Amino acid sequence: MASISGSLTNAAVVKAGTWGTAVAASTGDKYIGEISHSLNESVLNARSVGSGLIMPLGFTRGNEKPTVNLTGDAHIHGVFGKVLSQFMGADSVGSEITASQGDHKHTITLATSQSKYLSVAYESSSSTVHEFPTCSARSLTIRTPQVPGYLEFAAELIANKLELSTSTNTNAVLAASTLVDTEILAPTFEDDFWFDTQASGSLASGDQFNILGYELNLLRPQDSANEIKGSAGNGSPIYTGDFSGTLKVTVKELADHSLYAHFVNETGLKCRFTIEGSQIGSGSLKSLNVYIPRMQLIAAPDYSLSSPGVNPVTYTFAISAATSNPTGMSSKYPYFELINTLSTGYQA
Repeated sequence: MASISGSLTNAAVVKAGTWGTAVAASTGDKYIGEISHSLNESVLNARSVGSGLIMPLGFTRGNEKPTVNLTGDAHIHGVFGKVLSQFMGADSVGSEITASQGDHKHTITLATSQSKYLSVAYESSSSTVHEFPTCSARSLTIRTPQVPGYLEFAAELIANKLELSTSTNTNAVLAASTLVDTEILAPTFEDDFWFDTQASGSLASGDQFNILGYELNLLRPQDSANEIKGSAGNGSPIYTGDFSGTLKVTVKELADHSLYAHFVNETGLKCRFTIEGSQIGSGSLKSLNVYIPRMQLIAAPDYSLSSPGVNPVTYTFAISAATSNPTGMSSKYPYFELINTLSTGYQA
């Protein structure tokens, strides 16, 4: 047994169908990115009154409620799509966009429940593994650290337990897992951010809003109930609050007060963010489209004179449900379109 460096560590994120049952990693399950976890263990401390002692006799570990944090690059076809789909809850994949080219569009939408889970595992030494048999994502962040650059995602997952002696995702199994597509979504100057009022017509190139960067934060509050259920590990997650989100964009300069008017009037707005990659055969481009049907500039624009040059401004929008699908959009909730070569749905 020997320690291993982070870059030599094998890790995987796998679709799992049943809470509490781990699934072994295979083709397309390799995960490249940072992983951290916390057991969030509780400690039981017995009463000391009447013991005749000035210190407790000892402690007992109570329940463990593990959380796992993933921060990685958003590969066109890989773990990013799995995490995104599991978090949102539904993935509809169409037939080929272009006949015989293998280009498929996944429409990932918000479902009222999450029917699938994720098995997460990573090597902790040359002969040991940390495995979280089943996990559910309760927060997701998608951001552009820099442009041009790679799109980054970060997710917090709750797990049923930590398994330190797994027979499912062993060192050998993790080492054999693979990536299907090494291409990473990479925002460039040519990509689009379209933005307008919610009541306007379909978003188009005339609605281009030039931005320096973008951060989408989505939250699906959930926790595991401490059930007496006849088996070890935490029970399946239950929701503890509303789905919510914010969108933060940074602009190079404050040229006018047009968005201040949206702030004052609490205007309903909508946007679409597009990132395009390489072409699939002679068909469609690999791409990600992010749709937000309704958002409002509730927080005041953040503009400060911190530089002798032109100063940027940051807008933070609160996301809510639209009463109906805005023109040009297919949902009243945030949704995603991911085009890659995967012909089956992430939830299948």
